[in-house]
Amino acid sequence: MAEWEEKVRVRAYEIWERQGRMGNPFDHWHQAEREIKDEEAAGTSTDRPEATVEEATPVEAVKAEQAATPASSDNKDSSSS
Repeated sequence: MAEWEEKVRVRAYEIWERQGRMGNPFDHWHQAEREIKDEEAAGTSTDRPEATVEEATPVEAVKAEQAATPASSDNKDSSSS
């Protein structure tokens, strides 16, 4: 529960900052809860995933990078077989 409250607290603070450090703290808190719930439901949380490229083997890291990068017709690796 403490982790959830910390996420909401940080998000509420960010909302307060975006609104020029004005407004009702309770409104910021409730908005933060809604935003985080919506992100989690959509799978778009801004938290860093536990498995990172730094923890992957070099081969896994290259495969992950290739999967995340749009295919190019100018593939430099195709000539080195």
